[in-house]
Amino acid sequence: MSLSFLPEKIKHKQKINLHELGFDFALVYISEGLLVSKNTGAKFLKENLLFLNTGSEILESKKDSSVFILYFSSHYFKDLHHIQQNFCLSHNPQHIFNSVTLLNKSLSLKKENRKIIEKILSLIYQQAESEDAATSTFIFHQVMSLFAFIENILKELNLTVNESREMSEELEAYIQQNIYFPDKLQIKNIADHFQISANYFGAFFKKRQQKSYKLYIDDIRIQLIEDRLASSQYTMKQIVDELGFNDESHLTNFYKKKRNTTPSAYKRSKKGSS
Repeated sequence: MSLSFLPEKIKHKQKINLHELGFDFALVYISEGLLVSKNTGAKFLKENLLFLNTGSEILESKKDSSVFILYFSSHYFKDLHHIQQNFCLSHNPQHIFNSVTLLNKSLSLKKENRKIIEKILSLIYQQAESEDAATSTFIFHQVMSLFAFIENILKELNLTVNESREMSEELEAYIQQNIYFPDKLQIKNIADHFQISANYFGAFFKKRQQKSYKLYIDDIRIQLIEDRLASSQYTMKQIVDELGFNDESHLTNFYKKKRNTTPSAYKRSKKGSS
């Protein structure tokens, strides 16, 4: 399931724990009542908006409350490039949920903003009574309208959305773990692994690393080749096999394009300087 709702009314001491529920994100609007963090005791008052991810604090209602909660899995925002391009969003919703600025904090809303958010949430809830929420185009459009409006609120409050550090770190770890398996590092496969669009992945990676994904991978492979060439423990065939080249000619052509010299010449230069 990629999208779900919680009934408006939640009971005294009822908990909101994303980790247990199996969702990645939750958008919470407190219409009436009070939510309190089980970890820190922080209070979130009525007419506040909260953004939760799996690293968020566990929340508990301190009295019977009226709360709108939209639960999302990351699958719901899979085609992030499409979402940003077609709904004029500066940030995709996952970045908002993972924002350091918003984590474990709430937005206090002006009266006019509350009315608009309540209206959008009401439309979503009404449609969900007659249509599957996870596949409804109408609900998807309302959800994206909601995030576009939230961006406007953040701009009004001069709050910046820090892009997810977590995803960037996970990408780097995945690449390091699979650098010896070229098939796993193809853009289509790595985008599928992280459940994002290939177009968005390329743009996200370049923004984070200040270089293209291909150049980043090539630089790592060049460094690995040179480390092994500088060692007397590796033959060319072993380097070819380890790094997934087709043959020695393939490795030589790749290296020559990047360094304007051959692996053999580099190996001789390292021997001469030792």
